[in-house]
Amino acid sequence: MNRLLLTLKATVFSLSILASLSTWPTQAGSLGGDFTLTKHTGEIFNLSDIRGYVGVIFFGFTHCPDVCPNTLMDIQRLLVRLKDREHEVKVLFISVDPRRDTPEKLEGYVHYFNKNMIGLTGTSADIAKVLEQYNATVSFKGDLASNNYQVEHNANLFLIDKQGKIGSIILPRTPFSVLQQQVTKLIDQPSPSP
Repeated sequence: MNRLLLTLKATVFSLSILASLSTWPTQAGSLGGDFTLTKHTGEIFNLSDIRGYVGVIFFGFTHCPDVCPNTLMDIQRLLVRLKDREHEVKVLFISVDPRRDTPEKLEGYVHYFNKNMIGLTGTSADIAKVLEQYNATVSFKGDLASNNYQVEHNANLFLIDKQGKIGSIILPRTPFSVLQQQVTKLIDQPSPSP
């Protein structure tokens, strides 16, 4: 009984945070926005390329031992749950480790989870600019001259509406049902005029 009560309290808490965050980006105004990076295919990608779709942005890296694969598995589970509406969602995995995450490496990584996921990378300056736009953080520890370093980053999911603006921010450990509800809500919104 206590466990059920704690789960319910956590869900209510997450929902209240989510409700406040879902209105925060429009008040902040400067959070988010278009960017240009390199797709896992080597092509140039702009966030505006997915206008009319719901976007899910996740910052991570391919050497991540747990948070990134677990989050991408949750996103894959979301896509499966959406069934015939999966095509209305574009998942963007933005590498915070461009030194090691080449487009080729990203392609194999994201396609392991879902063949339609888009891996994105760029120069360190390109990535830093996007991180700043989305108020995302990254730090490196260890020997950067070799491959023996660790990367720490926040694990928020940024849900992008069909207009290309942040519709919601999903914090780590938010219940899966909330993620599904928020993505479905954005899918149900009307598409932008051409």
